[in-house]
Amino acid sequence: MDRNNFIAIGKIVKTIGIKGNLKVVYLTDFPERYKTLEKVFLFDEDKNVFLTNGKSVYFYFTEKKISDKYINVKFRDYDSIEKSRELINGFIMIEEKDKVKLNEGIYFYHDLTGCEVYDKGKFIGIVNSVVNYGSGDLFSVKTEIKEILIPFRKEFIEKIDTVNKRIDADLIEGFTD
Repeated sequence: MDRNNFIAIGKIVKTIGIKGNLKVVYLTDFPERYKTLEKVFLFDEDKNVFLTNGKSVYFYFTEKKISDKYINVKFRDYDSIEKSRELINGFIMIEEKDKVKLNEGIYFYHDLTGCEVYDKGKFIGIVNSVVNYGSGDLFSVKTEIKEILIPFRKEFIEKIDTVNKRIDADLIEGFTD
């Protein structure tokens, strides 16, 4: 299984109680997705491998208690604190094809990362990340010389094509200097 075909929607941070329940912090803006999930994949980032439960790569939920800040889960065949401890620090993953469908003009940050940025048709750099310091999203763009921040606003961004990894901008004079 290729890690790049999956997205993380949660991280297991600790056990809860002695019956195998786990605390999962959200790594998604759509925590309601957990209500309909029956099975997930678990990924160990340290070992760079998907975990198995001895029988399958799928981990099936037997309990889910959703709160505002985290979710309390229990997986089939993990009925003790000792067994569930093996899963701590694992990432709860779903296949990329199962991600939430966004409205037009709204993007996942990971889809924007790696896009080439062009200003009036001239290549200026590649999006390193999308950051937000409180006043709105900014593209952190690595140019040949330095890193620049471009506001993700319609005044500057003309077109975004995540399939071809291209962003067309119309920046004001001196912006990239």
